[in-house]
Amino acid sequence: MGASFWIKRFIIALLGSSILLFCIELAKGHERAAAAQFAIVWGLAFAVLFTGIGYFRFKRNPACMLPQAREK
Repeated sequence: MGASFWIKRFIIALLGSSILLFCIELAKGHERAAAAQFAIVWGLAFAVLFTGIGYFRFKRNPACMLPQAREK
């Protein structure tokens, strides 16, 4: 798993969590600017933790992260 995998994983986690948090904050009645700021900060925190934990788990035991070969 190269750098591109981890960058894609980070971007997907960041976008997904930020969009979800932004929608939740808007539904709660917050202003768009405040909702966007909240979503970006907490989305970034989530993406860093999600990607970092996955990376360190992979480094500790890469065999667990690799796809299993199907037996024929």
